[in-house]
Amino acid sequence: MKIKKLLAAAILAGITPSMAQTADEYQAQDVKTVEFRKTGTDLGMPICTLGESLTLSFDVINDQYQLAYSVQHCDADFAPDDLQFYEFADGFDNREIYDYKNSFNTHSVFTHYVVNIPNDDITLKISGNYIIKIYDRSDPENVILQKKFMVAEPETQLAIDIETERPFLAEYSITHQQIKANINNSRQRMSNPAGFLKVYVSQNGDINHRHHLEYNFTDAYNIRFHHNDGANLFYGGNEFLYFDAKDVNFKALGIDKIEYTGNRYRYILSVHSPTDVSYSFREDLDGQFYVKNDRGFNRDLESDYIEVVFRLKYPPLFDGKMYVSGELTNYSFTAANQMTYNKVDNLYECTLLLKQGLYNYTFVIIHDDGTIEYPDGSWYNTENKYLITIYNTDYNNRGDRLMAYRIVNTMK
Repeated sequence: MKIKKLLAAAILAGITPSMAQTADEYQAQDVKTVEFRKTGTDLGMPICTLGESLTLSFDVINDQYQLAYSVQHCDADFAPDDLQFYEFADGFDNREIYDYKNSFNTHSVFTHYVVNIPNDDITLKISGNYIIKIYDRSDPENVILQKKFMVAEPETQLAIDIETERPFLAEYSITHQQIKANINNSRQRMSNPAGFLKVYVSQNGDINHRHHLEYNFTDAYNIRFHHNDGANLFYGGNEFLYFDAKDVNFKALGIDKIEYTGNRYRYILSVHSPTDVSYSFREDLDGQFYVKNDRGFNRDLESDYIEVVFRLKYPPLFDGKMYVSGELTNYSFTAANQMTYNKVDNLYECTLLLKQGLYNYTFVIIHDDGTIEYPDGSWYNTENKYLITIYNTDYNNRGDRLMAYRIVNTMK
């Protein structure tokens, strides 16, 4: 099934023009395999509560910088605010990264860097949205990586009830999922909760394309988000595709062929052919990846970089572009993950340099007129994971605060 819906460019990004996120994420070409998760977890999103820790790790290919980092507090829309460092953190900003190691037993040469927040140099004092910038210490303007993260209050007095449901309107009932929520303020007793609370939702860890929830009822204590008019909708999409690249000597799931090019291995994935059938559940990683080398002991330093060739059997597009999407591309739509049409084999192809491991991915079409299309269709009953974040934007707080967050699954 092919799904099309006309969207303005800003809506395609999951936000309206007035909610533009000015702190865009950035990643230099030689920066690879960015993982940002709660410390000690293999999968997840860059969100925690005050007192917990997040770990950012990444590789720099064929080079080694003397890197440093800085942290900035942001408002609910991820625009940097005017808070000074001492207002949101204790310690020191603009600190050098000392935790780095070089790869070994690999064809590709890279340096693996790790930053924990908080650490001996910095402790965050208030909740909210943040950005972290990684830059060359000798040239602070040379930012090689910029990422978003979120820190919530350790406790909240808000009573939060959130669920997903099938849309009421027939035009969305097959292809979309709807978020339904109620926030009760009776214990928190905020003045004007509807005026100060902002609620955002993101799907499968894609915090760059968040959706601002619209409420349709409020009183002194409750804010309800329960629309039957087409608001608060997400495309259901389909289950993510999957490939296993943990072992260069074994052709695992999703792999058609493994070649050695003389300086690295190339994984040629099985050709994916979308079929016009109904949805069928299969386990996935909700779009994420996990680095792993079955023949090494240190997954971060011994997992090699490989060329991965994605192949999609699909008619040539008359307008628009085809992309490989998922956490492996940071859900972005750039020249790096755009697919090209191979007229000889009559299919779309794209080659990405990835680290060995387990990967989820999908295909997305961005049409010239601002419409999006999923070659594998979009279904209301697809298993998806949603992150809901609730902010208090009361100006008396000096900075927007992240009051609470919830993660819900459409099948749990």
